[in-house]
Amino acid sequence: MGNSKGAANQYNNAKLWQIGFFSLNNCATNIAMFLMMQYSYFTQNVLGLAAAIIGLIATGTRIFDAITDPLVGVLVDRTNGRFGKFRPYMLIGNVIIWASLIVIFNTPAHWSIHQKYLFTTLFYVIYIIGYTCQTVVTKAGQAVLTNNPRQRPIFSGFDSVLTQMASALVPMLITTILAEKYSVGEFVGESGKGLGMINPAMWKEAVLVLAVISFIFTILAIIGISEKDRPEFFGQSGAQPKLKFRDYKDIVVHNRPIQMLIISAATDKLGQLLMSGTMTYLFANMLLDSKLQGVFSSMLIAPLVAISIGGVFVSRKFGLKRTFLVGTWGSMIMLAVMFVIRPNPEVPAVFLALFLVQKCLASMGNAGIIPMIADCTDYETYRSGRFVPGMMGTMFSFIDKIISSFSAMIQGFALTLAGVGNVVIKPNEPVNATFNMAIMVCFCIVPILGHIATIIAMRWYDLDKDKMAEIQAELDRRRNSGAAA
Repeated sequence: MGNSKGAANQYNNAKLWQIGFFSLNNCATNIAMFLMMQYSYFTQNVLGLAAAIIGLIATGTRIFDAITDPLVGVLVDRTNGRFGKFRPYMLIGNVIIWASLIVIFNTPAHWSIHQKYLFTTLFYVIYIIGYTCQTVVTKAGQAVLTNNPRQRPIFSGFDSVLTQMASALVPMLITTILAEKYSVGEFVGESGKGLGMINPAMWKEAVLVLAVISFIFTILAIIGISEKDRPEFFGQSGAQPKLKFRDYKDIVVHNRPIQMLIISAATDKLGQLLMSGTMTYLFANMLLDSKLQGVFSSMLIAPLVAISIGGVFVSRKFGLKRTFLVGTWGSMIMLAVMFVIRPNPEVPAVFLALFLVQKCLASMGNAGIIPMIADCTDYETYRSGRFVPGMMGTMFSFIDKIISSFSAMIQGFALTLAGVGNVVIKPNEPVNATFNMAIMVCFCIVPILGHIATIIAMRWYDLDKDKMAEIQAELDRRRNSGAAA
């Protein structure tokens, strides 16, 4: 799958293995993200910190995370050293991520409350810097990997499969495999019950296992993009633009597709984070079976892989935008039904079947977001002549993180309003009706509102299949004109 001459233009094609390997970069950072989705649970139930305060801290640090995005984006766009534009940020970012998380999940349980707040917050901030460095490449690197509209959905397929597997395997590792291990024998507490997920040793082992997997994925991703991480693939002629921060203003004002994509993805992300953050409580305190979460996560793998592969063919035929909207509509309908049905511990299969369908539909829609950022990058080159993949990706992340930063705060205040914000919530025991309603609002209603915002915003996103073909033809004409000159 090298460079091939099409009817209207020549595309920068990638080999299949390069697309597959590079998609592991997003999986590597998602593993960290899925672990950090348990941050509120860990800090409240293992370290004894207050949910509302942790929610405020998480919100503040995520806003800091958003602020670092433009800075890193400009650095990426200005970088063109011996090891390319993207690879240094992948490696350095991954090392910072896991060094910080290993420290966080080894916070001494005997420390004072103030020491725990200060220590975990400090290393949360350091983690964010590493996370920004590596995630920026996932969005920006798409623009050099391939510009073929028929190849970009292939990345979506790989990325969706790997992300869904990670989203299933990380909870299974924590809530089923390790929780089971730390619930027997020497790990039984004074009450005679296993400590499981509230045992600090369990989290120490989990973070080490996940760190090794993430690092291996990062190395493979570096190999995947190495051939394309060269100046001849940077923009119309490989020239590096002299970027200034005011360029952000011009893009924000005039690049309508990225505006609409930011609104769509950010509001959806807020709902996704709330669903992930409250899922442990849904299984442990509403379905009253925390082990079921790991089992359910493993059951998701096969259908999510199937829907991800099917989504590639749908996107190649109908375009990324239409596939995104179909998945969004389907997910929204299923969430509404789930809110009405509610989890029932006596017949959990009904709710879980609906949840499975919702996850598949949401996965099909969300898989196209990263390739759509690459489309917006190409549109910016078409519109202004600037090749700024780092800026485009980090501007997207900036707004995305500002909006989604409120997820931990919403969850913390929801638990506080339910009267359980400053207590240990024991797994596999019911709480109260107010708690159940708070979880369902976070799990269903907020994501529905995010989907509504997406559907409205996509009405003004005009980068459909035909428009992208037109853009690539024009960019190819400009490259050929420059070469002839």
